[in-house]
Amino acid sequence: MRTLLIRYFSGVALIGSLLWVFYAQGYRIITTPSVPPGVWKVEPIHGPIRQGQFVWLCPPDTQLFRLAKQRGYIPEGECPGGYRHLLKPVAAVTSDKILIKKSGIFVNGEFIQNSQVLKRDQKGQPLPQAISTQYMVQPGFIWVISPFDLKSFDSRYFHGVSTTQLKGIARPVLIFNDVHPSI
Repeated sequence: MRTLLIRYFSGVALIGSLLWVFYAQGYRIITTPSVPPGVWKVEPIHGPIRQGQFVWLCPPDTQLFRLAKQRGYIPEGECPGGYRHLLKPVAAVTSDKILIKKSGIFVNGEFIQNSQVLKRDQKGQPLPQAISTQYMVQPGFIWVISPFDLKSFDSRYFHGVSTTQLKGIARPVLIFNDVHPSI
């Protein structure tokens, strides 16, 4: 019995060590519907952010994000303000033109699928709505919008994200289904 317990705890320690190394190297298991679920690698940002990239970011500690955390849109995590990192696709960068219509969001005239702005969340609570229907992305900001999930909490509700909030670029390593990670 003692030998069995030693093997069990040794196995648990080995798995824990491997997971720690995995995490320290930037690998993350992502299950959010905002991007294809799977194993992603977060790497440092080198060069300008481009449309179609996936960014790893910490939400800013604002009233809107505190409300989002309270409602469960963003889980608790290690970012300032107690937020979990978000992994989102970049839909627009500096000088891109955003048009918000009832059918969804257009970037430079191109429609983003699943980008309709919902008026209420799944619990019937009101979601933030755009004050304007047209925006130009300002220098130092990006818009992140998921074409994978109509219910994604992203720039359709909080608009631009400062590039100072970005913590890395992510790329898929192993996707768990047949969704292709591109926008």
